[in-house]
Amino acid sequence: MKNHDDEKSALEEAAVSIFVDLYNLNREDHLEVIERRERPDYILKSIKDGLVGLEVTHLFYDADEAKMLFGRSAEEMHGLENSASYMQVLNELLKQKGKKIEKYDAAYPIALLIRNASPIFGMSDFLRN
Repeated sequence: MKNHDDEKSALEEAAVSIFVDLYNLNREDHLEVIERRERPDYILKSIKDGLVGLEVTHLFYDADEAKMLFGRSAEEMHGLENSASYMQVLNELLKQKGKKIEKYDAAYPIALLIRNASPIFGMSDFLRN
């Protein structure tokens, strides 16, 4: 079993890779990863805008769902989940990450990449709410 930091790094790396690939497919600008760091998680370089910091996080409905998805729970089913509660979790995550990013001392803008890790909720749920 991987340790928590290795697993977290692998998840973040996958999220950034997907993001950069999709960004580059859909825009004339081009992003590339310059550096993996602690604060923010990544430094990207844009042809048009220069450097941008990227803080990466994953959104889970709750800790039980995360444990199930990572195989750390004997449970086979999660309790009832609803999109309103999921939006509350998202809003709390945004507040938490906003406070964290405010403390960064960076000479470039910082963006937040949130990867939705829920197998139940998708973009239509976010748009609806």
